[in-house]
Amino acid sequence: MKRRIISALLVLGGVAALSACASNEDKFVAELKAAGFSNPGEPSTETAKKVKKVGKRTIKSSEKTIEVMVRVKGCDLEMAKTSGQSGYWLDELHVNGQEPDWPGYPENLKRDQVVKLLADNSSKPDGFKSCYKPNEA
Repeated sequence: MKRRIISALLVLGGVAALSACASNEDKFVAELKAAGFSNPGEPSTETAKKVKKVGKRTIKSSEKTIEVMVRVKGCDLEMAKTSGQSGYWLDELHVNGQEPDWPGYPENLKRDQVVKLLADNSSKPDGFKSCYKPNEA
């Protein structure tokens, strides 16, 4: 009898954890849509585990990052957000299967601001010109 109850609780806990994660992913997609990104892709979640020694104790923690691809003016941009926190950032620009570094990209831009940034004369990552199509949506 106890095994059944414990098994049922474990299953319910797993379902609750999965639905909470999906809920955060859905909220992030809604946040991107509210910022004007009309075509967000499927969200994915990455978990980074950290282990820290404090004296004789070991403290373990994890941080979930939600990632969603959006397409703006021909460029695939991977937007990321730490689960449970406000705000998001451009994690990567994807160019011909590569992910060139783009230092200094501002965070939490709306779609119109991203379009303006892509069109201005600021420094862009390697390969940017091969993906950027100013006439595309």
